[in-house]
Amino acid sequence: MLNIIRPDTKFDFMKAAPFFARFSAGLFAVSVLVIAVMGLNLGLDFSGGHEVLLAFEKEGVESEDVRRQLNDLFPGVDTSVQSYEVPTATVAKSFYLTRIMRSQSFGDEELRELNEAFQSRYGDILEQPIAYNPEAGDVVKVDFVETATQSGIDISEAALAETVEGTEHAVRLVRRVGRPDQQRYEIVLKGVDATVVNGMKELDPSVRAVRVEFVGPTVGKQLRDDGILAVLYALGLILIYVAFRFDIFYGPGAIVCLFHDAIITVALLTLLGAQFSLATIAGLLTLVGYSINDTIVIFDRIRETVGKAQGAALDVRLNQAINETLGRTLMTSLSTLIACFCLMTFGSGTVLAEF
Repeated sequence: MLNIIRPDTKFDFMKAAPFFARFSAGLFAVSVLVIAVMGLNLGLDFSGGHEVLLAFEKEGVESEDVRRQLNDLFPGVDTSVQSYEVPTATVAKSFYLTRIMRSQSFGDEELRELNEAFQSRYGDILEQPIAYNPEAGDVVKVDFVETATQSGIDISEAALAETVEGTEHAVRLVRRVGRPDQQRYEIVLKGVDATVVNGMKELDPSVRAVRVEFVGPTVGKQLRDDGILAVLYALGLILIYVAFRFDIFYGPGAIVCLFHDAIITVALLTLLGAQFSLATIAGLLTLVGYSINDTIVIFDRIRETVGKAQGAALDVRLNQAINETLGRTLMTSLSTLIACFCLMTFGSGTVLAEF
């Protein structure tokens, strides 16, 4: 078998253990402070909002141009722009993934204008104000009284679309819903994606939206809670496994190491301004898996060497265990690093790079 570390290697790791223990504890405390002060930059998956992938056919459109235009369209709203690569693209010169962290498609002012338009046209035959569910995205509901058809006022789908288009909004679709005896309609509006595309026409008249996604606030909160629970469940199950596999005293140490690795990684991502998404959670869980795998290998060798100690000092046996597994640790870390480098290089502009 290939050995990248000589079998007779005897590095004295335990000599530096007190220093690195203090260093790790300090780094962990600083990481917790960074996360507490700066907070996590939650992405679309967790905060809710819209994600629109734009394709520009005109050359020379830069990300700063798109970002400036996006800020003008949505003042006071968290937005982000990321260059995107689509290998199969043949016409478009550049792609930008825009995120608008607004948990609902329409603000209170926009809904007020829609309600005023319908009240002005239909008045008393409206059963209630326009209903809007933030989870539904770009859909509003209009309810008329049962006798609305006898009033002589036009409540056809075309008339409803005309009423909406008298405001700043445009209509994608009007459909009747509910029971046959109900005068209930759903109006699907051209929402944030249409606003983004129209605003970007100043940069490129041929710009188009290639992909549009929306995550509602409740779904975002549920994904966020499930992500936190996934990490906690993983740590709990690892604690139980290590306790049964080795000894009850090994488990807490392994879990402390996992928290150490995960928290420092999260703090680093926070400092870099990275957005936390489902891909980030998947990456953290993978990190936990690699970390515990390495820990278990070393723990196993420690147990073997300590069992054969025959009066030798504990530090000597711990050094022996770490040195004997050092080659395996380096090869595993190097192969993982190569895989991550490939994901970042060839997965640029995709979820793979975030992972």
